[in-house]
Amino acid sequence: MGALKKILVYAQDYKNKLFLAMFLIFFSVIVGIIPYIIAYDIILSFIENNSVTISYLLLMSSLVVVCLLLQSFLYFKGLSASHEAAYDTLMGMRIKFADKMAKLPLGDINKKGTGNYKKNFVDDIESIEALIAHMVPEGIPYAVVPVLVIIVLFVLDWRLALLSMVSIPIGMTAMMLMMKNGLKKMSAYYNSASNMNSTIVEYISGMEVIKIFNRTTDSFEKYASSVRDYRNYTLAWFKESWTYMSIYGAVLPCTIMFLLPVGTVMYINGTLELSKFVFSLLLSMSLGVPLVRFVEFIPLIPNLKYKIEQLEMTFDGEELETSDKNIDPNNNDVNFKNVTFAYDKKEVIKDVSFCAKENSVTAIVGESGSGKSTLAKLLVHYWDVKSGEISIGNVSINDMSFERLMNMISYVSQDTFLFNTSIIENIRMGRPNATDEEVIEVSKLAMCHDFIMNMENGYNTNVGDAGNKLSGGEKQRITIARAILRNAPIIVLDEATAFTDSENEDKIQEALNELIVGKTLIVIAHRLSTIVEADNIILMHKGEILMQGTHDELLSKSDDYNRLWNSNIQSNNWDINVKGVQHA
Repeated sequence: MGALKKILVYAQDYKNKLFLAMFLIFFSVIVGIIPYIIAYDIILSFIENNSVTISYLLLMSSLVVVCLLLQSFLYFKGLSASHEAAYDTLMGMRIKFADKMAKLPLGDINKKGTGNYKKNFVDDIESIEALIAHMVPEGIPYAVVPVLVIIVLFVLDWRLALLSMVSIPIGMTAMMLMMKNGLKKMSAYYNSASNMNSTIVEYISGMEVIKIFNRTTDSFEKYASSVRDYRNYTLAWFKESWTYMSIYGAVLPCTIMFLLPVGTVMYINGTLELSKFVFSLLLSMSLGVPLVRFVEFIPLIPNLKYKIEQLEMTFDGEELETSDKNIDPNNNDVNFKNVTFAYDKKEVIKDVSFCAKENSVTAIVGESGSGKSTLAKLLVHYWDVKSGEISIGNVSINDMSFERLMNMISYVSQDTFLFNTSIIENIRMGRPNATDEEVIEVSKLAMCHDFIMNMENGYNTNVGDAGNKLSGGEKQRITIARAILRNAPIIVLDEATAFTDSENEDKIQEALNELIVGKTLIVIAHRLSTIVEADNIILMHKGEILMQGTHDELLSKSDDYNRLWNSNIQSNNWDINVKGVQHA
């Protein structure tokens, strides 16, 4: 019931349509009973009057046809209203879900994974349609009408009413046993489904590596095993349910199972009038369809409850601390003051303080896992810091709306993403009102122009899903062009040249040097040769700042920096010595 209440809260704005749907379907069910009453009148006319005219039969038959047509019409209009309410609610939930995701820490979203959010956003919300469009508007009338019919039967003869109800507890007992068994298996079923989905995605995404390293047998076995597990859990659940389904499917609608034989004995013994017996039989038969339709909705409740709980975990997620105080920073200096940050209670940034001044280049270097990229992501508010403060000028980023913060920062990550549209539109996302000439100009600065013009449709070439028609280096240069076009006062390059070749990397560095006049450039570098001219280099180690200064200062004072520098030189001169191959 808790899940039902939560969903009805989401449907609050469309309750009038839901009430209309329930009203129409209620009367549709009532009208569906009338043909049984007409049949009773016809039977009684044959038994008691012994003279039935053709005109009478035609009239009664016409009334039956009218009732059936009216029943269908009311049911159709009711479902139309309920589906409008359902899809309006789903639209509102998806808008709310998207708005909530915009307020959640991006780091938490990445950690949970796009597959889970896709499931929430598409599959789980879509499943709620069954409750709003069917369970509420149909389930309530299908529950109320049988109760009214049974009350009428009690008024007519309490013995007949009890006899017509015997099939209900038998059918409901089978239903409850099936649900009890299903609740035990539901968790394992959903886990196996999730594991299968993840394995399928991994298998398809890693197909190139699987084939290159000839791991097709092992990888396919892992994929096939997950599919078998899902099949086994599903079939085991279904097999145990089929017996119960057969019982309630056969017994529940058979409301005359006891009424017919016992009522016949009562009539023969003279303790029951024939008219009451016939009327009770027909009225009991009208209960079958509403009872079955009502019971069909019951197993959906635990499934919907599970999915609602998954959605609520996102809706209840802790949001980023943001407020827009509408204060413009007095400069574009980026200040980290005693910043500490933890992943799941494990501190990965520890009391970090530094200032990246405007019109300068600040580089952050260190071994893998030292916290370089985490600092960049904290600046663009992927997460809230555990303690300390990050500010731009005199304004904390927590005192800026996410939109205001993003207008001040162009962030280019090593994890590039392009939309399934043309190259020119992908670059123009940096500034939607930019002209074609401006896009071409920044493309030249980012060393994109030449390879774009060599493509079949030039700037109008579609890059495919996630830019899969381009190489890693080409995608990175396009995202850099997008950031240049944005022309934000602060530029953050998080190992943004990781996939570019040496020649183009030098050209991109030259282009970026021309862009930092009056701006703050923060570079997360994995190749130290690209940042030797930086105004300030921050050396990170296990989440802490070991030292900061210029390249020459760090070389002269830090053994750790020397070690990184020597590794960089060795990697640049890296070669493979193949036995038996003569080098010129």
